[in-house]
Amino acid sequence: MLVRIMILSLILALIGLTAIYLEFWVPGSLMALIGTALLGGSLMVGFGLDWRWGAFLAQFELIALILVIRLAVKSLRKSKMCLAANQENYKGCSFEVKCIGKMGEVIKDLKPSGLIEIEGEHYQALSEGDYLRKGTKVTIIGGEGFHLIVR
Repeated sequence: MLVRIMILSLILALIGLTAIYLEFWVPGSLMALIGTALLGGSLMVGFGLDWRWGAFLAQFELIALILVIRLAVKSLRKSKMCLAANQENYKGCSFEVKCIGKMGEVIKDLKPSGLIEIEGEHYQALSEGDYLRKGTKVTIIGGEGFHLIVR
């Protein structure tokens, strides 16, 4: 019977850690609340069984929680957190290839990034390193991510 309760407390902890990991990918805070409740429940079951088992679970959960958060943050840094294609009122991650070679005008200073206008459309842009003031005429020479590169 004791072994089953110990396994139950470990399962609660693992499900709680999984829910906290999922919090980084699911909007809202529901997964964090569920994960925290499950981790707390695991500790209550563990300490209710034996203080040594509870202490072990607390250490396990703390170390595992740190590792889960580090893994989630590392995964987030590798992934693109923007649209793959344009949608209504939102620009995607890929720059507009059709803009290369066109002329535009700076509408928010490029320091080195800012906003330009090309044929009535607004785009994020990066200068080649120079500070460009509002009103400066620019030529689009390429792109990176969703930014156009201008000269």
